[in-house]
Amino acid sequence: MPPGKTAVFLLLVCIMASPDQVISKNPICTKKQREKILEVCDYFIQPGYPIRLVSRDSPCCVAVREVRDRDMECVIMQLTNQEKLKYSVEKIRALHRLCELPPPAPPHNHQVKQLYK
Repeated sequence: MPPGKTAVFLLLVCIMASPDQVISKNPICTKKQREKILEVCDYFIQPGYPIRLVSRDSPCCVAVREVRDRDMECVIMQLTNQEKLKYSVEKIRALHRLCELPPPAPPHNHQVKQLYK
């Protein structure tokens, strides 16, 4: 087989062996997750001003954290043209950062200091 055809064949094999994650059995985000985010985050993702800050403890952030890696690009890719007009893509994208939980606090060293001898 000529080198060019071999390269094309190998490329096709790789594409077939690596299905797109959006349509695989374990998608990055689902239509149901997108719909839930649009519903519970509606107040925070309206275009324009005012800019409303979302609390990490809000139902909106809980929904965002249900998406693997809080991947809002996956949610944005699923938006219809009408939804792209109704919601701010940039505000949806910002939910990734805004809904991140802080790292757990380091364990405290509970050693008792002896004050008197």
